[in-house]
Amino acid sequence: MSEPATTVTLKDVAEAAGVSVGTASRALSGRGDLTRGTRERVAEIARTLGYERSSGPRGRPTTLDPRLIEFVLGSFDDAWTDAMTTGAREAAFRLGFDLVLTLDRPDPSDDWPTRVATRRPTGVVIGIIRPTASQLAQIRGLRIPIVLLDPMSDPEGELASVGTTDWQGGYDAGAHLAGCDVERFAVVTGVPRYRFGRAREEGFRQAIAELRPDAEIAHVDSRWTDSPLTADLMKLVTDKSRVGVFACNDEMALAVYRAAARAGKRIPEDLSVVGFNDEPRAASSRPPLTSVHQPLRDMAARAIELVPELRRHDDAVHDRIELPCTLVVRGSTRPR
Repeated sequence: MSEPATTVTLKDVAEAAGVSVGTASRALSGRGDLTRGTRERVAEIARTLGYERSSGPRGRPTTLDPRLIEFVLGSFDDAWTDAMTTGAREAAFRLGFDLVLTLDRPDPSDDWPTRVATRRPTGVVIGIIRPTASQLAQIRGLRIPIVLLDPMSDPEGELASVGTTDWQGGYDAGAHLAGCDVERFAVVTGVPRYRFGRAREEGFRQAIAELRPDAEIAHVDSRWTDSPLTADLMKLVTDKSRVGVFACNDEMALAVYRAAARAGKRIPEDLSVVGFNDEPRAASSRPPLTSVHQPLRDMAARAIELVPELRRHDDAVHDRIELPCTLVVRGSTRPR
């Protein structure tokens, strides 16, 4: 008597192809940002193993589709949120959706998931704020697709997420400063230590380790917004040696500008400074700030585009989608 045939699962295909389950699913369904080689490799392995993809979608929401997407943010009053809101609005309108801007208020009695539950939208895009487990559970209980936009912590594949190549951006900033007329380096990082900040600092340190292995790297803690002129920051800019400074966002880079002005130091003669985000103030500062440009509008647009994709077919595991950032060189750095 023959043994019963073993059913080949999507997990089997993913392991054989050396990719995640989410990547395997996207490759076989024709969705997502994958290379042609990855799609072809996964498809060939699926055929070899005899994997049969279910014709019916999984995880389809039970709610009606009101053609409405909620965009949840902690504020709407800075260059970052302006760019994100513009990108989200343009993508939503292009796809035939209305966009609702939802504020994450500090009042526990006015929690944003309650407002979302009342409207029952097509999907929810959550930008940069850190949603609690109970908030996510409430939305997921309604079977409404969720996309995290530039999340503060790693969702580890449990939710779809969109961001930029933070590590590579930090590396590019380090490689550029390594070629500048500086004697030592410093990195100014934000507290709390969010996922994107850690990635940017790690990329920067890797570039310096490769290109200037004998150089010293000082570390200065600051705040992501309203960065103060701390004693550590003033000590950094008053050093007699020429310093290459990488700040993990433009807000902190401009704090370095203020500290340098107070200490009578010149940029880029005494300090070469690189920021991250490339917000409008970067180009208008004096001298114009070299900064890593994030494709904020494109990131928000991609997050919106994911909502109808998830509604049609929601995977159990999700790969993070990263759009490339670009170093924009201006007058705040002085190459050799």
